[in-house]
Amino acid sequence: MVTKRPHEMRDPIHGFIKISKRERDLIDTKVFQRLRRIRQLAMTSLVYPGAVHTRFDHSVGVMHVAGRICTKLQELNSAKICSEDVDRVRFAALLHDVGHGPFSHVSEHLLKKYAPADADTGQVLEKIHEKITVDIIQTDPKISEILDRDLDFVVEIIEGSKNIRDWHRDIVSSELDADKMDYLLRDSYFAGVKYGEYDLEKLIESCRIADRRETPLAISSKGIYALEQLLLARYHMTQQVYWHRVSLISNEMIVRGITLAIDGRNAKMGKLYKYPKKNKRASDEDHEKKKKDFVQNYLNYHDEKVIDLLRNCKQEKAREIFNQLYNRELYKMIAEIRFKDERDEMVRTGLRGMIADPARKRQCEESIAAHIGVDPDYVIVNKPPIRNLNYVSQTETPNLEAIMVFDEKQDLLMSLPAYAGELFFVRHSADTSALETIQVYAPYKNDSEKEKSEIQNILRSS
Repeated sequence: MVTKRPHEMRDPIHGFIKISKRERDLIDTKVFQRLRRIRQLAMTSLVYPGAVHTRFDHSVGVMHVAGRICTKLQELNSAKICSEDVDRVRFAALLHDVGHGPFSHVSEHLLKKYAPADADTGQVLEKIHEKITVDIIQTDPKISEILDRDLDFVVEIIEGSKNIRDWHRDIVSSELDADKMDYLLRDSYFAGVKYGEYDLEKLIESCRIADRRETPLAISSKGIYALEQLLLARYHMTQQVYWHRVSLISNEMIVRGITLAIDGRNAKMGKLYKYPKKNKRASDEDHEKKKKDFVQNYLNYHDEKVIDLLRNCKQEKAREIFNQLYNRELYKMIAEIRFKDERDEMVRTGLRGMIADPARKRQCEESIAAHIGVDPDYVIVNKPPIRNLNYVSQTETPNLEAIMVFDEKQDLLMSLPAYAGELFFVRHSADTSALETIQVYAPYKNDSEKEKSEIQNILRSS
């Protein structure tokens, strides 16, 4: 039976969004309402004043887009897709971001920085944001009550499988997902730019389920230009908004300020960002209790609370940085190295190695600090992340993150890898150096070319 959606929410991106009673009940939980206080783009409003939208409206938008994709797939596969499938995907899409911490993706960096090693493998826990999302869904009594028998299915969609592609999961999280389809349009709209625009209608109309051993979400050949637009939009938004100098600097100042607070034994910040480690000697019950305690504390925090707390904390340097952020007294980009301008591959390799090694990176910051005469804690060396990219030919098996394009006979035409959009501007080359850059931020105003060159040489020699 088709789920009735008698409620409506007016959205500036998608117009009227229809909502079922259970979806409205989820939206009305304290867990979900907290997302109203977490901005989608952290402090990007310091450069794009309109970018004050939140995880709340984005999550509702993702649910809407996910529902539209499901409806299209259901039209084409009515015997395989039922209304319960649609409901579960919509629930997962709605709740997929409840695990976000203050300042959205900036928190992920801190959670990973202080992440415990897995008790069995010894490896640092990955995707902690998703783990926290699942912990919240499983431990919040109100959410569990509303989801009822759909709870395990929703968790399975959010967690996904390490080895198997499935359209339910792909709609919520993949290279062709409702998340990107919403955030590109939404971020572009609120930032007041056109870079994130693409043909959403054509893209949804072209969505298919690949008829393979696995059942990933795919795109028909008729949607290839809309897909190209999406990837292009992602690239442009990355270059113009997400990687805007002010966005990058403010994000790194947030990370540095919170790190200084935690390292200075700020108990509240330490408790917020240190996900509980599973001790082999402890019982499962003890670990579950620690996770529940972590979640309950985590849900008390949002952007403004962290700002207020750190603007008045005992850790002097953290306090100074957050007061600077509050008053938009931002660090300057005092030097930059673009890898495409470095012809010596040994230099490129050395720079990548320095960034990957926290001790070497810290030594580099100390050397730059000594050169310009500021405290090393106020010097930040940053490399915006670039993923390694490789195209998959028609004869190869697509990887787990690839976007598959099929003709109407379900023959695979091409497979675009994760983050393929960046390659459109590198002439389809897998050489990512055209996009790689290392930047240095500090409260320093000497921007002469000579000074920049000397700081670049310090980077190269590190």
